[in-house]
Order: sequence, then structure tokens, then C-alpha cells
Amino acid sequence: MEINTTENSIPIVSVIITTYNRSTYLSEAISSIANQTYNNLEILLIDDGSIDTIAAENKAICEKFSTCNYYYKENSGQPDSRNYGIKKSKGDFFAFCDDDDLWVKEKLEKQISILNTEQEYGLVTGSIEYINREGIKKGTIKSHQGHNHGNVFRDLLVKNRTASIVPLIRKEVIDKAGLFNPNLTIGEDWDYWRKVSYYFKFYAIDDVLAYVRTHENTMSRNRKRTLIEKLELYRVLTKSLLFWGNGRFDKNDKELVEYIEWCHYRKLMHNHLPGFKRKLSFVLSIIFINTISLFYLLKLYIKYNSKYKPQS
Repeated sequence: MEINTTENSIPIVSVIITTYNRSTYLSEAISSIANQTYNNLEILLIDDGSIDTIAAENKAICEKFSTCNYYYKENSGQPDSRNYGIKKSKGDFFAFCDDDDLWVKEKLEKQISILNTEQEYGLVTGSIEYINREGIKKGTIKSHQGHNHGNVFRDLLVKNRTASIVPLIRKEVIDKAGLFNPNLTIGEDWDYWRKVSYYFKFYAIDDVLAYVRTHENTMSRNRKRTLIEKLELYRVLTKSLLFWGNGRFDKNDKELVEYIEWCHYRKLMHNHLPGFKRKLSFVLSIIFINTISLFYLLKLYIKYNSKYKPQS
């Protein structure tokens, strides 16, 4: 990735939008970025293998904006599409947006101002507000104040503390932490922010910086919320983190990751399975599941249960 600034050394922001077989809200999404009060930016629209008719629509929409560049690639999923966009980018800072979400007009201006003065921070994040399919605010704001500012590696082991469309990231962060894990289809943003937070401090402002649209085609609405799925997802994310941590993590880091993993499993089972008999029946039933094995849970139980403290 080549850093490319203007003659006045005004940083360029590379904004990567990924899309797949959808153009309904794309113009709104791009417009909310192209009309930012901070305007030294490039928009990269990465079409992840949409069918021909929708791809043509997406390209036509992108071409209406002078700062938008359209790229078509074979379908490989959102994480790999973001990586594709990163490699095509020339910015000093990076940000991501989904094709159905919106940014607050002053988002980048606020974040750039902080990153220019607070050099010890790797990114700036903030809050989101939900909108309906027509773009009307629903009155629900999601903020993780108290858990997303400063050294937040431990906080991010517990749960995801930032929506992927909010952070503005220095290029050095990507150079150090690497790219998104292309093998993940769910939780890839949480996985990435964990890795970033191992090296870099987060700066969180208590302002709404982006709007997340909720509608029937939103990916998160189509996910199952069963206990076993939650357990399996956390195991997959932990394995991804530990693999990335080879050569990076020391013994204490690895033990912290394992300890928080056990705390997560214990909390899930407590919330979903009241009573000892239900917990025991469930634990025995997962002996044939590959990603969460009975023996692995027993190992975590023996090693960490006596040290358990609730995590928030």
C-alpha cells in the first residue's frame, strides 16, 4: 500500500465499501461518505461478485461520484473483499462502510482532528444509531463507553465493542496487525479489532458517528442465536486469535485469552441453561461436536473455574 498525500500533506482517507447482490441503499451510503465535511478521501466500492444486472447498477451508482472507484471481483466474502480494497488503497487512514449504512456528515472531520493530535492512539471509534429501512432514526443508540477507550484488549476479548463502520484507522495499524481473516464469515470484525487492540490504544468519543440500517436482508438478522452457535463462534474466534498470536503472545497473553474464553462459556451456559442437570446434559451432548469438545471444556474448567470472576 502506497501512502499518497497532497502537496499540503493533508492525509488521504481510503473508505472501503463492500457489496454483494444489492444496490438498493448504495447511493445513500456513498453519498453520506462523499459529502463528508472532510473531503480529502477516496471511496473504493468492492463488488464481491454480484450478478451482472446488479453489478451494472452498482457501477453506474459509483460513477455518479467523482471520488468513487468501482472494482469487481469473484465472490469470496466480506473479509477478503475488505482486504482487496485495502490493497488497492492509497490512503494514510482507512475506514469501512457497508452498502446499506450511513455516516454522520462530520464523522471523518472529528476523527481526523483527534488522530492528528493524539498520536498514541491507533484509531478513533464512537457510537452508532439504528435507522429503519427508510432511513428514519429508531431512537436506539449503541455505545460501549467505558469499554472501548484506551487499552481495550481485555474488553474486546469479552465482546465486540465497536461496529465495523465506525473506526478510522491509521495505516500503521494495518501494517502491524495485518489484514482481516478471509476464512471467517461471521465475527470477522470482532476478530480484527481484537488483534488491533493488542498493539494499539483505541480513542472513543461519545458521539454517534454512523447509522446502521435494520431491514429484512441485514446479515445479522439472519443469524441463528442458539447456544451452540454462540459457543462455536467464540471458539472459532479464539482459535483465529491464538493462531495470529503465535510469535506475538507471551504465556500471560495466552492464559488471558483462555481465561476469558472460559468466562464467556460459563456465562453463556448460566444464562441459557439454568440448573445443574441442564448444564450437565448439554455438556455431554456436545462430545460429538468438533469445534467445542467436551474435553476442551473440561480442560478450561479445571484450569480456570476457581479463578472465575464475571466479565462485563
